Amino acid sequence: MKLNNSVSDTQDKQSLDIVSVVKNILLCYVLTLICFLIFAFIITYTNFPESFVPAIVLIITVMSVILSGVLVARASSSKGWLSGAVSGVVYMVTLYCIGSLAFQSFSFGINFITMLALGLFSGTFGGIVGINLKSNRKFY
Repeated sequence: MKLNNSVSDTQDKQSLDIVSVVKNILLCYVLTLICFLIFAFIITYTNFPESFVPAIVLIITVMSVILSGVLVARASSSKGWLSGAVSGVVYMVTLYCIGSLAFQSFSFGINFITMLALGLFSGTFGGIVGINLKSNRKFY
């Protein structure tokens, strides 16, 4: 009887993690869109140099992936780095698919690999931060 309960609990925790990943990634996409709208407003109505646009877009994207990793890791019970890494990769794969559909060009080259690596490392960093923020350690 206990075996069934532990299997059921494990399945509930795994499904909760998947739900948490999806929910937090969607939240981070909404925040990313808000940041992009604010940035679009800034570059439209100021003399912001266009040469900085790709760097700002990259910074906003990386910060969103890190935030996604933090949020997913805080919702998990352990292995924050792994939760964050999964979150980062899922975020970037989803972003790549949406971008490829919008521009009607699917190509798996160095850009895709770079996006995956960026998502993996940013998400892992966010996961490490998130799991450490979750702990109630007192330093005194």
